Amino acid sequence: MTAKNDVKVARPAGTPVARMARAAGIVLILNLLSRVLGFARDASIAACFGAGPATDAYLVAYTIPYFLQTILGMAFVTVLVPVITAYLVQGDRGEAWDVASAAGNWTFLLMTLLALGGILSAPWLVKILAPGFNGSVYNLTVQLTRIMFLSLPFMGTGMLVSGILNAGYIFTSPALAPAVSNIIIIATALLAGRAFGITGLAVGTVLSFVAFMVIQLPDLPRIEFRYKWHLLSRHPAVRQVGRHLLPVSLSLAVTQVYLATNRFFASRLAAGSITALDFGNRLVTLPLGIFVASVTTAIFPSLAEQAARQNRREMAHLIDRGLGLVVITIIPAAAGLIFLREPLVRLLFERGAFETRASAMTATAVFFYSLGLLAQAMHPILTRAFYALQEVTVPVTTGLLSVALNFLFSCLLVPFLGHGGLALANSLAASIYAFMLYIILYRRLPELGARPLLGNLARTCLAAAVMGILIGTASGWLGLQSSTQSTLGLLTGTAALIAAGVLTFWVMALLLRIEEVDYVTAMLRRRLRRLG
Repeated sequence: MTAKNDVKVARPAGTPVARMARAAGIVLILNLLSRVLGFARDASIAACFGAGPATDAYLVAYTIPYFLQTILGMAFVTVLVPVITAYLVQGDRGEAWDVASAAGNWTFLLMTLLALGGILSAPWLVKILAPGFNGSVYNLTVQLTRIMFLSLPFMGTGMLVSGILNAGYIFTSPALAPAVSNIIIIATALLAGRAFGITGLAVGTVLSFVAFMVIQLPDLPRIEFRYKWHLLSRHPAVRQVGRHLLPVSLSLAVTQVYLATNRFFASRLAAGSITALDFGNRLVTLPLGIFVASVTTAIFPSLAEQAARQNRREMAHLIDRGLGLVVITIIPAAAGLIFLREPLVRLLFERGAFETRASAMTATAVFFYSLGLLAQAMHPILTRAFYALQEVTVPVTTGLLSVALNFLFSCLLVPFLGHGGLALANSLAASIYAFMLYIILYRRLPELGARPLLGNLARTCLAAAVMGILIGTASGWLGLQSSTQSTLGLLTGTAALIAAGVLTFWVMALLLRIEEVDYVTAMLRRRLRRLG
């Protein structure tokens, strides 16, 4: 047994909400960089390969490895952070790193076994995921899938390292790692895409996940993390991680199952439907990756700490503040995406082989995805509140129910709306999922401020509606919906409308006295005074 208090891990000063806000600000900036590079990555892929059989094959091949990387890697992080935090709160920091080492070793071993299994079973996996593929497209997808599976051990372990660093309140390198990954994919697409085709892009994607892990490793000594090669299979904390891994994985898989369901149905629709859904989803989830991921990343260690201290009131305060920040960012973002979907899609993707038809299909997906954006934004905060309380059954049972609803809605809507029906099915299922999670969490944690949240939600919707009407009308005046608009005209017009929309929403929010806007405004003023 490691002696207590042999490792010093400094917690930032201030209240839990203040610490969360500061950390969220750091992560937000780096997430913004990563997302900008993510769109540069998508634009590079679109320009080199367009929206056709090759990109459809790449995206399908990316589905299962990325699904496993995201779900299992994030599941290890989600289960591990509360366990590590409990030891840190008790002062038993050496034991925390022993458990973290064991979890890391199990992660690498499990991901390696899954990678080998995926390489061997790739032909059957592709048939299940994309039953409409055949001939050369099917063979290409199998080949790309086998390449992509090589990335599993690196991405999974890299995500676990992110969790360990976050538990030590280090957020910079974990937030920077996705940006580095995107830079490598962009370089591969631009420099090797024409020479090696879509296969070269798959190899570059694997290398990007190796970099994702490696760039975080130098920060481990900052928290004096001590790695040990052991599995500790009989350790109670390691066993707890193992018991919780499957239910947490299933609950985290909900969104990925939505996307896999989309590909299942879309493989039988018009060519390019899968690509349109994927690119549309990436545009719509941009605010999630920038704002929501920042809040979620920053709030989870604080939630776990307050749960370990059994401070339910502070937990509720953190959740209320986190949800409030999500509402004031996501509602106006959804309105902006709905009213500016066509110029945004054309500006970001329409070049090279990505033509007008692909833009129109992607814009349709953006519209229907945007309707469920708030629900998707609430999921990570609500589920992590349950995990901080060591409650893993509610997120998985409600999540599985939403998966079944998504499949049912897809069957009903695809005949009428095509690939747009798949996006709408995702939004409906996600909204029901978020509603169930909040109701159950409120029963577990009645200290939550439900009425103030609903009041802020109503006022935010009103402010966003005024903003949306303004920018939608101005978009028509500027001719941004026209397919003949130049790239420079699209860029300047869209940027001007986004700036006008942000200003309009902020003024309306201040007039309507939305609490979170007042909080953020006051925080920015304090920062400016310090800089002055």
